[in-house]
Formats: sequence, structure tokens, C-alpha cells
Amino acid sequence: MKPIFVALCLFFFGKIFTLGADWPTYGGLQNNHCSDERTLRLDWGDEEPELLWKHDVGLGYSSVIEAEGLAYTQGYKSGKNTLYCVDAETGKIQWTYSYNSALGDKYFQGGSRSTPTFFRGKIYLQGHEGPLFCLDAKSGDLIWKTHLVKDFGGRCPTWGYSGAPFVSNGRVIVQTGSANGSLIALTADTGKEVWRGGSAQAGYASPYLRKTNPKEIVVFNQDGLSIHDQRTGQEKISYKHRTRYEVNAAQPLDLGSKILVASGYGKGAALLDLQDAQPKVLWESEGVACQMASLVFRDKYAYGIHGQTGANANRATLFCLDLSKGRKTWEERGFGVGTVILINNTLAVLSDRGEIALIEATADRFNEMARFQVLGGKNNWTPPSYANGRMYCRSSTGMWVCLSMGKPQ
Repeated sequence: MKPIFVALCLFFFGKIFTLGADWPTYGGLQNNHCSDERTLRLDWGDEEPELLWKHDVGLGYSSVIEAEGLAYTQGYKSGKNTLYCVDAETGKIQWTYSYNSALGDKYFQGGSRSTPTFFRGKIYLQGHEGPLFCLDAKSGDLIWKTHLVKDFGGRCPTWGYSGAPFVSNGRVIVQTGSANGSLIALTADTGKEVWRGGSAQAGYASPYLRKTNPKEIVVFNQDGLSIHDQRTGQEKISYKHRTRYEVNAAQPLDLGSKILVASGYGKGAALLDLQDAQPKVLWESEGVACQMASLVFRDKYAYGIHGQTGANANRATLFCLDLSKGRKTWEERGFGVGTVILINNTLAVLSDRGEIALIEATADRFNEMARFQVLGGKNNWTPPSYANGRMYCRSSTGMWVCLSMGKPQ
């Protein structure tokens, strides 16, 4: 009986470890652009992923989320931003929710920015001019709405509000950029104000909880890094990291007692030790300039995109970074100012020209295992999402594709 018991255990737990997982907000389940799924297929040979379905959702950079069998993203068409809710398996549109919005095309083509967030049967959605909505996730019915500028004195950043709403402990937390409370918490069920904290203008990243202290919130605003008390909103730690044009967009990389911040516009990166009230800079580097794409972390190394949009976008590189020294172990061109997520031990890199590449997450060498053209156009700066064997990619012009990239059952 013993060998049979062992075999059953291996089968059962093996199934658990390969089960899919939802991707309910920007950056996935842990807000870090990483998935622990072991479903990703790597041996493609001459085959390409099956296109399960596609939709044209309009201009923008809202990434895709999946939760409880439904997928969501928003896009801009004809003076409105529209949130789409789609059956993840069939691609059938379940409902849409639209609201008036300006295009917001300052020095780029404009469109939607913020990624929706799913939490306990509700969708929290932010518009780039300041509206904030709570919707029923299954029906799309409006539960409550408010406005970050009109109702809270928010200062809309130059390129619009872009962070995804963060929901924790029954509260929705967003950046307003107000001088009287740049970060606010609202009750998730009613939208009533709970607290305000800080005074910096809003950045373009999304708030999240610290690994080592879930009572603290990490915020990347126009001034730099801020750590807030989740219960009161009080700013506890701050670090100045200002760039030209006040653009801090890539998510700070949480490493426990340390956090790595990285920005473009000539600023670069800094590894901070946050064990004391005053951050200690362990190293700085102008060679790690992440304009929009967030870094991912595995086994003491970080992976990301160094480079800037515009005339020199073709010089951008995908790199592996030794965090202890602040030095790259390898870097490779050919992805432009693309984006990176980590699926178990594989990097999924979406180039700004719409190619998805699967690359081994190893510090030893650059090892590309597969590459596919999945989107057209250029300026594809929205990170892909991976949930339950499905890869979601979305172009800047609005093409949303769902690809089957899980291992055959």
C-alpha cells in the first residue's frame, strides 16, 4: 500500500503545484509582476500559441486582469473610456461600462491608463482625469463613484492618473496628489473617506503592501518613495528620487528590508535599506533606468528593461542585475522599451513592437527559448498578464489578444 499512497500523494500535490492562478490587479496577485504558475509551455518548436480570442478595445495602456473566470481591461474610443468584462475561456463580452473622458494625448497617442482591480466580487476602476468607480464584477452595475480632483482636491499628474486602485483591509487606496493628503483610503463598500496622508504630487505607479510589514504601504510619487501606515495614512519613511518631468512610473521592487527604485529620464536606480527610519542608499546606478517597465526578482537577481522611448528606443536592453553589487550580468537588445513579467522561472517579455519572448530567468547567460509576433504596431508599453494558462497582451492601439500558452492537458 505504501508505494500506492506515495504515488497518489505525488499525483495530488503535483496537481496543486501546477494549478493556475488569477491575476486580479496590476502586477498580479502579489503586485510584483510574478506568477508562481507552473503551467507555462516552453517547448514550442515550430508551433505558435493558439489565439483563443481577440477584441479591439480602443486606445490606451490599461493592462489586463483575470479573476473568477472573467477578464477585464479598459480602452478609449470616441470620447469615452470603456471597461470590458469578458468570459476568459470563450472571449464573449459579458458587459461594458463607459464614462466620458478626454483622450489625454500629450506627446503620445493617449487613451486609458489605469488597470482595474478585482476584490471580493467588485471591480475598482480609475480614469486618467480623476474619476474612481466601484462596480459589481459580474453585472457591471455601478455601486459608487467619486472624483479624486473634484471631491478630494487632487492634482492630476501631467500624463494622467495611471496607478491601479489598491484594496486591502476593506479599504481602497489611491494617489490623489493633493497637498492635503496625496494618498487616500476610502471604504471599499461605500467610497467614504477613511484617512489622508502625505503631500507629494501623484506619480504613475500603483500602491502596494510591503512584504516585511503588511501594515505599511509602498508609494512611488513624483518626489520619490514614500512608506505610509496603512491604518492612519501617516507617512513614515520617504526618499527623494525626482526625475525630469517628475515621472516615476515603474513599480518599486520590494526585497523585504530593501527596496529598489528605478526610473528613466536620466535618473537611474537606487537600492535602499529601509531597516531604519532614514533610508540608507546601498548603491546607485544610471545604467539601470527603467522608464515604465517594472523589474521582477528571482534568486538574488532582478530582470528589467533599461532604456527610453523615442529616437533611442532601439538601444534599450533587457538585463539581469546582480542586486548585491548593482552590476549587470548580461544584457540583450531587441525588445525596445518593452515590458517583463516572471512566470515561475521564465521571463515573458513583450517587446514594444508586439513580440512575446520566453527567456530563462538565469544570471549565467541570456537564453531565449521562444519568440512569437502577437501584436502589431509600436509603443506597446503595457505589460502582459498570465493567468490559468492564458497569456493576455494588449497593444497601444487597442488590440487585446488572449493566447493559450499553458502546457497541453
